[in-house]
Amino acid sequence: MYNEQKKNYIVPPVCVPKEYNGQCHVNHIRKMQASFSWDWGPAFPSMGIWKDVELIPVNDILINDITTDIRKKNDIWNILVTIFLETTQNKDEVSCHVASILHISQSKLISNTSEIVFDTSRKSININISLNVPADAVENWWPNGYGKQHLYYLTTTVTTTNDVLYKRIRIGFRTVELVEEPLKKGLSFYFRINGIPIFAKGSNFIPASVFPELGAKDSTIRHLLLSAKETHMNMLRVWGGGVYESKLFYDLADEYGIMIWQDFMFACSMYPTSDSFLESIREETLQTVIRLKNHPSIVIWAGNNENEAALHDNWYGTGSAQIYREDYMKLYVNLLKTEVERLDPTRPFVVSSPGNGAYEKTYNYTGVSPSSNLYGDVHYYNYLRNGWDITQYPRARFCSEYGFQAWPSIYTIATAIETVKDLRVDSDFVNHRQHQPLGNQYMLLLILHNFAVPQSNDSIRDFANYVYLSQVNQAVSIRIETEAYRQAKSEVNSIGEGKTMGALYWQLNDVWQAPSWSSIDIEGRWKMLHYYAKDFFAPVIVTSYLSVSKELSIYVVSDKLYTLTNCTVNVRVYKWEFMKSIFTLSFDNIIVESNEAVKIVSFWLEAFLIEAGCGSWESVKKSCIATLSLTDKSGTLIAPLNYIYPDALKNVDIPVANVTIKVEENHLPGKLSNYADFKVVLTTDNIALFVWLEVGNIRGRFSENGFHMFEEKKEIIFYAHEMITTELLQNNIKLTHISDIYRQ
Repeated sequence: MYNEQKKNYIVPPVCVPKEYNGQCHVNHIRKMQASFSWDWGPAFPSMGIWKDVELIPVNDILINDITTDIRKKNDIWNILVTIFLETTQNKDEVSCHVASILHISQSKLISNTSEIVFDTSRKSININISLNVPADAVENWWPNGYGKQHLYYLTTTVTTTNDVLYKRIRIGFRTVELVEEPLKKGLSFYFRINGIPIFAKGSNFIPASVFPELGAKDSTIRHLLLSAKETHMNMLRVWGGGVYESKLFYDLADEYGIMIWQDFMFACSMYPTSDSFLESIREETLQTVIRLKNHPSIVIWAGNNENEAALHDNWYGTGSAQIYREDYMKLYVNLLKTEVERLDPTRPFVVSSPGNGAYEKTYNYTGVSPSSNLYGDVHYYNYLRNGWDITQYPRARFCSEYGFQAWPSIYTIATAIETVKDLRVDSDFVNHRQHQPLGNQYMLLLILHNFAVPQSNDSIRDFANYVYLSQVNQAVSIRIETEAYRQAKSEVNSIGEGKTMGALYWQLNDVWQAPSWSSIDIEGRWKMLHYYAKDFFAPVIVTSYLSVSKELSIYVVSDKLYTLTNCTVNVRVYKWEFMKSIFTLSFDNIIVESNEAVKIVSFWLEAFLIEAGCGSWESVKKSCIATLSLTDKSGTLIAPLNYIYPDALKNVDIPVANVTIKVEENHLPGKLSNYADFKVVLTTDNIALFVWLEVGNIRGRFSENGFHMFEEKKEIIFYAHEMITTELLQNNIKLTHISDIYRQ
């Protein structure tokens, strides 16, 4: 296709960056784009049939598919059921009795029927049946954290003189709106589900395997989606360089309350628009929408990933050539947008991510940068500035991509190396596995903003410490960036930016053992980032914003649908050499309205630290660290603890801490699995930062990880995913913390 196309004009990019070690001309092939390499994965293009092939016996007719369009008007849900029938018969007509039944409970059904005559000369026919369901007869489907995920079976039978056909699907009742209403400047951009504004919290999903035939593995998909649910995520974006995911993926999203932002499979390229290519896309769109539209978890369709940005910002040398703009309109607006809105009028469609949403219509989709903070969604990456500097992050309406790289667990890396000599910061293995241009330099620079990188005569230990620091930097950077977006939920700044209602970090998962943006590595291990996500995506958080002028603002952010009253924010200050706080500043009687972010107070950080007893003006930032807590009137924590780092930790003389571990078998009420859960008791003689626990090749996870210890004793739980003994776990736990890596 490329050779034929270039006779007219080249559709770029011709090749991927050399660092990808990838293949060229992938945009001319309708296969997983990322399987030809990406900045987070290798090139392993697949060939041949990779899904199951079925032989289906047919008498008169066949039910190919059933779809539903579900709308609510007043107190009635209307279900428009469409049955797609096909015949192999050559006789003139087939009489059919069609019935659709909604199973509300064992004793309650709602049904409707239709009698049709199928003119078999047409070979296929679509039949519509309408069901009206009283709203109080069913329960709504809700995103994770807002309510239960009620699902119902809808059965359709088609009876002919020779056969009875049966097909069952699962549906949920929920409304979805993409709200783009005028603000003083720009438009809002957020999802309203069942009438409730939802702050989208989550990540981006890449294929679970670089080999598409392995991408639907049951245990892998379950682990990834459950890991998303357990960390308070309510949305995943199925990224446009991968595949339309498996039935299992969307079924689990339905069950877990994970909303799906569904890209069509076009990413980071221009694409051809020959007649044959467009007809192929038309059929791809038809099959995709029909297969997926019954899933209540899918809340939006998006035409492509970053292609509008690539076109407008001239990533591939397209310049001002009109032909590429015309191609863009043909493919994404005239074809995709038109077809998707025809096939599924119940969901919103955006042409591109990032994009300016509804505003794009005013300039014909390609005339303005799609990265405005006043409209639509943005992707934000900056590898030069300190990721811990909250002032750099945009007050966008919705941030659907952002992130930082980190290495996976050293145990995961070990499954890919040939020799221990590969475990060096400058090894060929390390350089080959890094596919992002300048990626290793960026990662080192980002670490050096806050930490010195320890060096010794032991290159393997140095590499392990580097891996650890990369995960610390990734976790804290994305925590701070996510909190910046959540702080902006209810406010607009002087230039109209804010009202942020979505934060989807890049990326959830991995396809090989390499540095990437993921929070879960290829072996299923949670990186420190994923443990942190459980806190920064919590329903209620207390968080801070340190301005360029060093004014500290404290926010409470709530996704709860009720008002928080009689709350107290405590700012506790610790000197590095003491484990007892030296000063506490409390703000009482705080009220946070439902679904709001509230600025509680602002004050000058350095003046506060001096008042707290941290020393002179010259040394005050280096002398102390502070914690943030939010409690209810009984003194119970209602948000995760948070931290204020007054200075870069590389400038601080962090005290030596001796941390010990003891493992005990634990019997939790309402066990999470059939395997044992273990209590892990840690003790320390000093403040210990970023305490990180790993368990070798034992499968499982901790209730917390990467935490700080400000008290002598801390208890956490290890949830085993296999049968193990207390002794085995005790012998395999490896502990790392910041002061430990600088010991020679």
